[in-house]
Amino acid sequence: MVVFDVNETLLDLGALRPVFAEAFGSTEPMGEWFARMLHGSLVANHVGEYRSFAMIGVEALLMVASKRGVDLSGEDAADIVSGMRRLPPHSDVVEGLTILRDAGLRMITLTNGSTDAVVDQIVNAGLSEFFDLTLSVDEVRRFKPAPEVYLMAAARVGVEIDQMMMVAAHDWDIVGARSVGCPGAYIARPGAIWSLANHLPEIVGATLVEVAKQLTEGVGSQP
Repeated sequence: MVVFDVNETLLDLGALRPVFAEAFGSTEPMGEWFARMLHGSLVANHVGEYRSFAMIGVEALLMVASKRGVDLSGEDAADIVSGMRRLPPHSDVVEGLTILRDAGLRMITLTNGSTDAVVDQIVNAGLSEFFDLTLSVDEVRRFKPAPEVYLMAAARVGVEIDQMMMVAAHDWDIVGARSVGCPGAYIARPGAIWSLANHLPEIVGATLVEVAKQLTEGVGSQP
């Protein structure tokens, strides 16, 4: 069972650059915004105040705007964040997923986004044919990399946790999965740097195609 993260792993957040350029006069705040979203989800886990990832995204965007002296209304922020539902896939994704499907591997998604959002994302990106199931952290009301999320996914598809493979472009997602015995495969997309003290997983590739070939050949690349 191959389990995919969605945002940045499968779908390209770069599609939001035009709206950020319009709102901020630059695309530079995008990185800070997404990092603040992740920060907000970790805080929500810690204090037990779960709310949708989109809501945290709006909060993060308003904070970034305030910090930069940009007048952004809550409605405008929500409209920008809603663009995450319409992200296109990265250019390597369809080929990579096709390799895995043709090899007979079952695939699901596991995202910090809400249940309705991930359905929209996968449908709008034209990827529905590849996945047996789209799972959201809504089911446990805890965000990745909390261990409950990965354990829930294994239970939902009826496999042992060590029989799943978590594929993500985020080091923290891979480490979260591995903390409960789920192996990981890291897509080192441009600009992504493994920044945690944990060792890289055995499977690492610059694209999903590279990762898919390693998975189907059973050959891992050592860091």
